[in-house]
Amino acid sequence: MKSKIRVFKFVLIFLIVIIGISSFSQNIYKNSKSQLYLDYFILESEFSEGKFIQGDYINQGFIKYDYKEISNTRPANNRMITIRSDVIIDSSTINNDLYLVTFPIDYPCNVFLNGNLICIRGNYKGGYTNRLHYSESIYLPRHLIQFDKINEIAFQLFPQEGETNPFSKSFISDAEYASKYVFIRNFLGTKFTLALSFCGLIFFVFYLFTYLSRGEYKNKQYLFFSLMNLFFFISIMNNIFTYDFTNTFVVEMISRIGFQLAMVVCLFFLFDYTGILLKYNRSIKIAILIVYTPAIILISLQDNLSDLLRVNNGYPISLLVIGELFFVILTTIYFLKEKSIKSIFLLGAFLFNLYAGMHDTYYFAILKIKPFVLLTPYSVFFMNLVIFFVLAVDHTKAYHLAISNSKQLKALNENLELLVEERTKKIVDYTNELETANKTKDKFFSIIAHDLKNPFNILIGYSELLKTDFKELSEHDIQDQLNIIYTTSKNGYILLDNLLQWAQTQTNQIRFNPEKINLRKLTQGCIENIENQSRFKDIEIINNVPEDLVFTGDENQIKTILRNLICNAVKFTSRNGLIIVKSEVKESDIHISVKDTGIGISEDLIKNLFRIDKLFSKIGTNNEKGSGLGLILCKEFVEKHGGKIWVESIPEKGSEFIFSIPKSN
Repeated sequence: MKSKIRVFKFVLIFLIVIIGISSFSQNIYKNSKSQLYLDYFILESEFSEGKFIQGDYINQGFIKYDYKEISNTRPANNRMITIRSDVIIDSSTINNDLYLVTFPIDYPCNVFLNGNLICIRGNYKGGYTNRLHYSESIYLPRHLIQFDKINEIAFQLFPQEGETNPFSKSFISDAEYASKYVFIRNFLGTKFTLALSFCGLIFFVFYLFTYLSRGEYKNKQYLFFSLMNLFFFISIMNNIFTYDFTNTFVVEMISRIGFQLAMVVCLFFLFDYTGILLKYNRSIKIAILIVYTPAIILISLQDNLSDLLRVNNGYPISLLVIGELFFVILTTIYFLKEKSIKSIFLLGAFLFNLYAGMHDTYYFAILKIKPFVLLTPYSVFFMNLVIFFVLAVDHTKAYHLAISNSKQLKALNENLELLVEERTKKIVDYTNELETANKTKDKFFSIIAHDLKNPFNILIGYSELLKTDFKELSEHDIQDQLNIIYTTSKNGYILLDNLLQWAQTQTNQIRFNPEKINLRKLTQGCIENIENQSRFKDIEIINNVPEDLVFTGDENQIKTILRNLICNAVKFTSRNGLIIVKSEVKESDIHISVKDTGIGISEDLIKNLFRIDKLFSKIGTNNEKGSGLGLILCKEFVEKHGGKIWVESIPEKGSEFIFSIPKSN
């Protein structure tokens, strides 16, 4: 009976040993050209250097490690994590140098081979240090390897309070592959990132200096782009200045704050550059600051690295992903609006940035491990590089546009000077006659002199600005200034023409020249002449004059009447308004009217509209200035035709100017 019990115990022990060996067995490393990834077992124990690196797994309490977070239950001053793996190294590799390749490690550690210390990383005795940011290859001394037997490889890790970061995988390979792998991974990681970060730093210094030192660069787009590169540099400081287990807590905090700030200024830049929701630009920026400020505060309040990483993987990292989605949305809208090469490149850069952010977030926040290559630094640098070239292309286009237009502006200025000189000479010739004019006319001409001088001051100012600063102006700025020059020139010319025509009427130099007039054709010509002004304010002008309406009158005078009435209607009509020109045949007269949906005129002002001694002038809905001369001229020309002019108006509803012309003159 006792012998049967002994046999049963022997069989039971044998089965336990077999199960234990099979449970903790490793693959055999036979081919030196291959890579054997190690399976590890983990044990948390009291602090004791050299302990638990050998011996039976089961008896010591090791469990299979799943590469997830390491749970810490022991006090910080007496905590050690042992990671162990067994591997059989075939004797066929006896003449090869073998290396243990490790991914970046988050803890100071000792590395053992068969109970012998072969590597020390970090000074855990003189104060804890943390985080190794690059891969390493650790030489496995040939005299310590037990060929064709089980070799024990152990890592003793010394985590700080709260640190639970996973232990990354490692593998055994020969010297050639190990050096190649470590070089490529570190080059695509910290070393390449280091080079890109200093390129971003150069971008920052250059654009900040340009923005502060050159007046023509006082555009916030340049400032935002400069700050984007600064915060890009700050956001990857943890990959630049942290090597060989240097303490990274402060650097990690600054880095993650840098990510949030980079996101804020990049959103500012895109809203400014694309012009999307430009009307609400200020409110949007305030909302962005309100959303991102709590994330920055949350990161700043942490007092150790583990809490910092844990907190960052919550609300702050969610904001980064949301911000990257907004990047893509804004650049997509901009692409659909522009459909240009630069908009395609911008969209592509921000799509890549979104992919990189999702990729890195998945590894850090979900898998809680380090990816082979961190894509975010590359995507952010590529994004900044694309924006750099986009701004450069915009500047080049503005430069060439200014060159091509400078000759036209020069010719226009020369012709305008000749025209002014010629017309001024005519005015001087009639000085003696004008001296006999009454005080009302003197008052009138003093007003005209002021109003006539104003457009020339505007033309000279903006022409000089384009002449001296066009190389540095953006295409948008040049277009705005050209629109101002064109509108001012047009209004100045109309004012000057009205002045001269009125002067001629006072000296009877304008002759009445009746001829057959197609009213619709004449009206359409007047509408087309001021199309630029109406289009600028999105005002629709409808020509409801019948095509077959023909009457006798002076074409130039009728054209002047229509031009002034339509110009006034555009001036006092708000954006997206409506103007209708129509005619109606009465018994002996033709009534022609210009009706608008503008601001209207009060009854008190209507009484003085057509009086020379009560000259009327009012600022338009877009701050357009006038002299009040146009209506005086309209009245005189209508009366030369034997007709009448009057106005019907309701304040805030609109006005309708009507004049009658006899069918036959």
